[in-house]
Amino acid sequence: MKAPIRTSYVLMRAALVAAAVISGSGRLQAQVFDDFSDLEDTSNPAWTRLDGYVNSTGQTWSAHTGQYRMTAPNNGANALGFVGSYAGPSFSDARVSGDMVSFIGSPAGAVFGVGARLNGLDGVGQLTGYAFAYEPFAAAGLGEVVLYKINPGVAIQDLGNQQVTLDSNKDYTFVLNFLGTQLHGQVFEIGGGMVAEQFATDAAYSSGFSGFIAYSQNPVPPVDVTWDNLALRCLNPPLAC
Repeated sequence: MKAPIRTSYVLMRAALVAAAVISGSGRLQAQVFDDFSDLEDTSNPAWTRLDGYVNSTGQTWSAHTGQYRMTAPNNGANALGFVGSYAGPSFSDARVSGDMVSFIGSPAGAVFGVGARLNGLDGVGQLTGYAFAYEPFAAAGLGEVVLYKINPGVAIQDLGNQQVTLDSNKDYTFVLNFLGTQLHGQVFEIGGGMVAEQFATDAAYSSGFSGFIAYSQNPVPPVDVTWDNLALRCLNPPLAC
């Protein structure tokens, strides 16, 4: 017997389809897009860098190759490393996506993903919001994707996970839709199909910024991930997000 389909998930999918139809192009229109072809992260759009979450230092952000590489050593509290960056205005209901084009994979590597409804605060333990991320080292050398709630005080809560091991020789698109209390994460292999999907319901954070985040902890290798093609799209046009 098939499992029943939860009404909230059906409503989320319906909203995504409706947004695409309203855009008039069969796709959701991007309010913010960056393919890093300008080789910088300071304009068109301007990114805000995050480095203070676990009091680590020495992070780097570079777009000089036409992609966005972020690194962080494991030198913060409890041997943690963290690096992040967000772009565009604060949104309530939107879709953020980005292409992961380089990462260290299983059995050990940094956690990385797309963030949404981030409050943008950069002090120790001050960042809050949501993330849809990949953990290369989740269990027994196997990876998993996780929908996270980022609570105050360096407290990350798992809202749902799926075991899947991504191939570091391949590229993947990470997508996080957030509409009302509904969160919907997806991972697509570029040139292939969907490889992971997670749903969750949570009402803690209603709006915020979107971007990329990553962290690691010794003895896992330090953060070294490269992104491309950030796209941020409103899910309830013509209303403001």
